[in-house]
Amino acid sequence: TLRFLLPVACALGLTATIAGRGRLPERPLGPLMRALKAHGISFSGEKMPFIVRGRLTPGRYELPGDVSSQFVSGLLFALPLLDEASEIVLTSPLQSAGYVDMTLAALGASGITVEPTENGWKIPGGQHYRPGDRAVEADWSNAAFWLCAGAAGGEVRLTGLSSVSTQGDRAIVEILKRFGADISADAHAIQCKAAKLRGIRIDAGPIPDLIPVLAVTAAFAEGETEIYNAARLRIKESDRLASVTALLRGLGGTVEEFPDRLVIHGGKLHGGIVDGMNDHRIVMSAAVAALGCEAPVIIRDAGAIAKSYPDFFDDFQKLGGGCDVVQLGKKL
Repeated sequence: TLRFLLPVACALGLTATIAGRGRLPERPLGPLMRALKAHGISFSGEKMPFIVRGRLTPGRYELPGDVSSQFVSGLLFALPLLDEASEIVLTSPLQSAGYVDMTLAALGASGITVEPTENGWKIPGGQHYRPGDRAVEADWSNAAFWLCAGAAGGEVRLTGLSSVSTQGDRAIVEILKRFGADISADAHAIQCKAAKLRGIRIDAGPIPDLIPVLAVTAAFAEGETEIYNAARLRIKESDRLASVTALLRGLGGTVEEFPDRLVIHGGKLHGGIVDGMNDHRIVMSAAVAALGCEAPVIIRDAGAIAKSYPDFFDDFQKLGGGCDVVQLGKKL
């Protein structure tokens, strides 16, 4: 949200104080700030909290494509509001392109025109957003936790998901098929059943948010799973390569951590205590892992799920999972 609101505030010429807490001030913002500074914006500091002043000017915006697709999406929201045309030019290949596709679809539904170019997009100026009702799609990113839960040891049926969605995390279906899961879909639902899983190779570039729960799935698969092209996971809500490694090892799994990849050796998870790392996807992945553990799993900082899925544990129980709030240090 920060990376969306900041360029929009600049396009509107607002003087705004931008603040945040937790890991957010540590996450990369520099490339976007530099692009905004080059077009009339000043910042009171390099890190939050800071005050932003000025009105964005049209022109050529150069951005790396391999740090965050959100930099691109934020500018795509803002630049149509300027008086004249602008251009976004990528200086490196775009990662997580599916998220930009989602942005472009939302803009098109709101009457905004964006023209693709060889290395980016041209955005005509003087445009106006068209008001109206919008239907928000069901979320493939959160659906992935339930599909992986089914693959690891159950049977889950999900409704409401679009099979033609531009969401990149729709790739979970094909990835689980490659694992060997029994997954099928019809016009009304997607169903995933437990099956004998086998290790695979996974490119994390297009689907970084799926990696924690896919790593858990890999821990239940026979053989070795390599998750590569994953360096960007270190700048998420937590350092997700380190967090996933700690999660799996804390539950008795075997995983090798490298600067930009993980190698997971499948087998059994035993159970134990894991730290949620103030990261919603780590907490939910640990809960999915518990379904296949021989002993209970205790998740510290489980309240981190409130960021994206506050009802997660309610749904976990509705599907037959068992969970209780405990106080560490007392008899369970």
